[in-house]
Amino acid sequence: MQGMQTAVRDVERRKGPWGKILLLIASIGLGASGVYFANDYITSEVEGYRRQLEKTEPMVDVVVPSRNLSRGDTVSESVMSVRSIPAQYVDTHSVTAESFNAASGQRLDFDIDAGTPLLWAHLEGGLTPTFSGKVPDGMRALTVHVDEINSVSGFLQPKDKIDLLFTHGAGDKQKIRPLIENLAVIATGIQTMVDKASYRGQRAFTTITVQVTPIDAKRITLAQQIGSLTAVLRNPEDTGDISDKEITLASLLGEPVTPKPKPRRNRPSVVKASEPKIEIIIGGRR
Repeated sequence: MQGMQTAVRDVERRKGPWGKILLLIASIGLGASGVYFANDYITSEVEGYRRQLEKTEPMVDVVVPSRNLSRGDTVSESVMSVRSIPAQYVDTHSVTAESFNAASGQRLDFDIDAGTPLLWAHLEGGLTPTFSGKVPDGMRALTVHVDEINSVSGFLQPKDKIDLLFTHGAGDKQKIRPLIENLAVIATGIQTMVDKASYRGQRAFTTITVQVTPIDAKRITLAQQIGSLTAVLRNPEDTGDISDKEITLASLLGEPVTPKPKPRRNRPSVVKASEPKIEIIIGGRR
């Protein structure tokens, strides 16, 4: 390229018709050279982009709704389809074509738009389509019998938080104290999901199922056998502790608590030993 430009400059210095011809030939050669190098550059760039496009990126087949679905709809092949998405953009909790059998037949817990990848969190049963799948590792589900008061007049719902109060004793010796705080309710009767429509009226159920540790499960079981339990509803955002001080009949009525007198112990009488006496004999007479 540089040599061609030098030749053109040499021709420009020459005079006569041959110089003009040589200048024309040099210009044509210079243009052809430029076209060649430009074409070579473009070709190399195109090949580079082509190589990038030809790279095989791993794809994952995820399940998506074919139409908008609402909470409560059942997942089935008739309303779902498969879409291939690059693996780097796939949520780890997505339902894939391979795992769809576990999701089929479950009901949706949330509304989901068409084309949105289906997640296990969208399903009522999660990854495990059974009630036990709702219980985290290390925890237990315990069913407690309740009456109208303990059910908060029928307005208690799954996902509510409660405190359990324990009452034991009888008469003036009756006592009540907090047993366990901030328990998660995972079922009321056989209902495991929040029913928004039920807030319009009371619901009837005689049991609630709470999520507890194995130790708390033993405490609640024993408490039901020797006393009674009362459920107290708390705000889901409230994580504060309540006083663990027990309430007695006397403290309820505001009566002062008088300490019981200590029993007096009878001390054994101490028998003093008689002092020794010395007998003196004078003149042989006593």
